[in-house]
Amino acid sequence: MRLDDTITAIATAQQPSGLGVIRISGPQAVASAEAIFRSSGATPLAEAPSHQFRHGWVSDTEGWVDEVLAVVMRGPNSFTTEDVVELHCHGSVLVQQTILGLLMEQGVRVAEAGEFTRRAFLKGRLDLTRVEAISDLIHARSKGGMRVAAQQLRGRLFESISAVQEQLIQVASLVEASIEFPEEGESFTHREDCLRRISDVSGELERLLAHADQGRRLREGVATALIGRPNVGKSSLLNALLREARAIVTAVPGTTRDLIEETVQLNGLAFRLTDTAGLRDTADEVESEGIRRTRDTWADAELVVLVVDQSQAPDAEDQRLLAEADPARTLVVQNKADLPSGSGVQDAWRTALPGFETVRLSATTGEGLELLEARMVRRAMGGEIPRAEEVWITNLRQQQSVQQALDALRQARRTLEDEAGEEYLALDLRHALNALGAVVGETTADDLLARIFADFCIGK
Repeated sequence: MRLDDTITAIATAQQPSGLGVIRISGPQAVASAEAIFRSSGATPLAEAPSHQFRHGWVSDTEGWVDEVLAVVMRGPNSFTTEDVVELHCHGSVLVQQTILGLLMEQGVRVAEAGEFTRRAFLKGRLDLTRVEAISDLIHARSKGGMRVAAQQLRGRLFESISAVQEQLIQVASLVEASIEFPEEGESFTHREDCLRRISDVSGELERLLAHADQGRRLREGVATALIGRPNVGKSSLLNALLREARAIVTAVPGTTRDLIEETVQLNGLAFRLTDTAGLRDTADEVESEGIRRTRDTWADAELVVLVVDQSQAPDAEDQRLLAEADPARTLVVQNKADLPSGSGVQDAWRTALPGFETVRLSATTGEGLELLEARMVRRAMGGEIPRAEEVWITNLRQQQSVQQALDALRQARRTLEDEAGEEYLALDLRHALNALGAVVGETTADDLLARIFADFCIGK
């Protein structure tokens, strides 16, 4: 990937639509666009004011291709900090591909995945948290994920990390000064001030990490498995949560043999629901494979909704599933609340469900559904509803780097308290600063950057 040539890409989806956008960036962006653009006015594109649309036509050697609007965004006041031109045409796939081909004839190279954003990052226009926020916005699955990504794109996480970095740089400066300019017979005099500052920034990192799992769930959604023995109403519950008949529901046990995956938004949070095959002993080869996949899904799920039939006393299969379930990540749905059940049956369930959070529900009538949805959100977010103004860590890379910084600061505190040499303290602080630099992209390895940008679409 060269950063000194001119690149182009189609920035909109490749399907018929009302609008298509072809983006060009680099030193020859204006000249290459000028070669195929015929302005309706007298002023050529090269002399057009920055950030103003101009009407015209794109043509090739055989005639007119399309009526377009062209806008020049001159560097450094552009997304990539280079000269950028966008051609807004009709959303025909053929028209967009034709215009792209004409630009390639001018010597412009087709961009690699995420190359426009990578140029913005490498030229200092964006830090790495904003880069990831762009990708998160493009792939947002829920309103909560969308709003957190937009907040990061505005720089909230970057600002928080930068404030911590500034505090640590001041501490490191005091330590380095004591190493470089020791006073004869005088010990390190800034110990208490350094301890206070390290405690302050450690507290800020702990606050960020406290919500890291919830932040990742806002971004990625919550992997949720619907588990239970056959015919307890798992597929009916899936349909009720989706408000549509997605799964086949019959009275025949074993109807669901393969996994059915759908996503539903609850309070701005995406839940990736998986309806699974009923768990039981069976000699049927196909059903056995479905049960194996069910157990894999159960093991990987962040939230488990274990469905039981409250109208019948718990049987051996129910007891075995409850014994295997982890109450910390399991909600028990006592389904079929619309059906009668005797006091003996309810007593049996109360005995079988100690330690589990339960919801009585009828997937058929919808009774208890809103309560279940509220409990799912509370479980996924640790009992808290996300606030718009909060700063969130949203992926494992950020979480691990902040944790490494916090670990280094804890070691720095021990070094200070043990009155070890300033050289050891300086090393601890450098480790913390390097870890924080990785969050915003100041000390990030090239192979990691390649993986991050590989998830981008070509036109971004």
